[in-house]
Amino acid sequence: MSLTVSQGLTVITIASNPKSKWPVLCQILGFLCCSPVCSVSQNMKGKLMNIHTALGTMQIIVGVINIVFGILLNSPWIRGNLADFGVAFWIGGVVLVVGIVTVLAAKFPSPFLLVITVVLNVVSAALAITAVVLYSVDLATGSGQYCDTNYYSSNSYAVTPSPEQMRNTEICVQYKHLNNMMLGGLDIMMIVLSVLQLCVTISFCVLTGKALCKKDEDAKSVEDPELHKPLLEDATAGAAC
Repeated sequence: MSLTVSQGLTVITIASNPKSKWPVLCQILGFLCCSPVCSVSQNMKGKLMNIHTALGTMQIIVGVINIVFGILLNSPWIRGNLADFGVAFWIGGVVLVVGIVTVLAAKFPSPFLLVITVVLNVVSAALAITAVVLYSVDLATGSGQYCDTNYYSSNSYAVTPSPEQMRNTEICVQYKHLNNMMLGGLDIMMIVLSVLQLCVTISFCVLTGKALCKKDEDAKSVEDPELHKPLLEDATAGAAC
């Protein structure tokens, strides 16, 4: 690696490793993420590590809960719009990935990785807003338990259900209202978690943006230390007077 500074322009030259199994693009990305040149200061690392780890962990938890909720909605006895499109799965999957990247950015901080994490958190915030809307619609329309009270043969003629089928249907109808209330409560819980996810992503973007801007200001302040030295009195001129 070589660093060249000329007329306010900084050029970083990276030599690829021909023996490496990784392609050149991966080597460049690895350098940008792990190089000491691109690393953040220890002060900045200490301030952001705990906060980013906590925010990333919260997103991982929200993502896992979304996936579990999606598994519940895909049960054969539950019908709803969210189950048809697999909304909980892709929202939970993306939030889970963003949370993992956020934790990695806290463990291995670099401006390049932090910028990527900020972009991913913006996407996560958009998904949180989408999740609030979709879960609110699902709460209004209602995902309900399905109790099949009609039994048909292969020729589409009604057939007499067996005693076991009738007993299962009666139990299903008996607890249908309670189960629908539980599903509504889960929708409310997912709305609250989505709002929490939105707050977490906004907090991450604001804190990281401030830290990166402060790092740039600190770099400019120490760029030319001669400009910040106090003026010395001219002892010779004082003696002449």
